[in-house]
Amino acid sequence: MNGRKQEAPVTLLTGASGGIVGALAVILARAGHRLVLSGLDQPGLEAVANDAMAAGAETAMLAGDLSDRDVAQALIDLAVSRFGRLDHLVTGAGASRPVPMVEMEDEEWDRLVDLNLSAVFRVSKAAARRMIAQGEGGAIVHISSIAHANGGANLAYGSAKGGVATLTYGMAQQLGPHGIRVNAVAPGIIDTPMVRNGFAQQFNALVEGAAVRTPLGRLGRPEDVANVIAFLISDGSAFVTGALLPITGGIEILSPISTIARGA
Repeated sequence: MNGRKQEAPVTLLTGASGGIVGALAVILARAGHRLVLSGLDQPGLEAVANDAMAAGAETAMLAGDLSDRDVAQALIDLAVSRFGRLDHLVTGAGASRPVPMVEMEDEEWDRLVDLNLSAVFRVSKAAARRMIAQGEGGAIVHISSIAHANGGANLAYGSAKGGVATLTYGMAQQLGPHGIRVNAVAPGIIDTPMVRNGFAQQFNALVEGAAVRTPLGRLGRPEDVANVIAFLISDGSAFVTGALLPITGGIEILSPISTIARGA
């Protein structure tokens, strides 16, 4: 990006009530960002905001449901009213639960696709309009998922995350001429509240499985993903756009015959 680099960047984080984006908020606070935090869980959001402020960040926050179509623009307006600008966006809001396709009601499909994909489009559009108007570039990072390639435990979630990958490629093409970079990360099995809650009865099995089904032999931590996102919005990735980076511990590259032979 160009322009006012002496001024602390303003970064909007959605899904900031904990997990990956909660960890990212503290990392960015330490790096000197001013933060606008959005999340559905207000107590969790307040806890993350307090951690970010303790790490040195000026923060503003708005608890709200991104399925509400007015929330996206309200977040941009909050950034501008509080800090005068917007430099970066990370879209981390999402939800899922394990459920077979044949047991999923249409209403759940619609709700999950809207939150995990359509809301990403809405907040990205509002943010991009602001960044274009400022004329100084910017960076956007979406959180997709390894489920974009294999469907995952919920086909609405997996399909939406595939849509996020496609959205990333298209946005990178359209926004590149404005100096706005757009990338995405695709986490594997990360030890987050969503995973712990969704697989409460099977969590120990996930830990044991990760020991033999990933080259690194463990589940991911929120910080593992957050540090990569922080890189993607930094000047260190100034020539990176349209990328979808797997953060999986290598689960997708391990030879199936090897894992079967080891009893996985």
